[in-house]
Order: sequence, then C-alpha cells, then structure tokens
Amino acid sequence: METKVTAYSWASGLIEFGETYPDGALPIITGEEKRVREIIEVWARHSRTNQQLIVPGVPEADNQHDACSALIRFTEIVTKEYVEK
Repeated sequence: METKVTAYSWASGLIEFGETYPDGALPIITGEEKRVREIIEVWARHSRTNQQLIVPGVPEADNQHDACSALIRFTEIVTKEYVEK
C-alpha cells in the first residue's frame, strides 16, 4: 500500500511533509509519498545548507498577497506535474 503524505508550507515559505498539516500551515499537495517528495525537491528552492526546501518567491515577497500568489503558482506547478505522470 502506498504511503500518503501532504507537503505543506509555512508563511516563511519553508516546506515540510506530514500525514496531515498543522494549524497555521497551508497544504501544497497530498499524494504518494515518494512521488510528492521527488516533485517538491525538483521545483522547490533549496536552502544554502541544502537542508530545507522553500517555496520560490515566498521569502522575498514584498507582502502577504505576493507570497500567497507565489505559493499558488508553486502549488499549480507541482500539482500539474503530479497529475501528468
């Protein structure tokens, strides 16, 4: 049986994974764990230490509206990638 996981983002743009997402975080995608992690790792920005994954455009956004738009774009990209394969 495939393990399901949800990739979610904090307001900072930090991406984490879990069976569910905590209060204060926004979901990006839920699906087969291996596939979700692979897609997120390809499309996310990697921190300088390569230890964290970040939604591109969120940390440098001028305001919450721009950060939300960046998260929406990222969600659309990874969802399309997940569905297509």
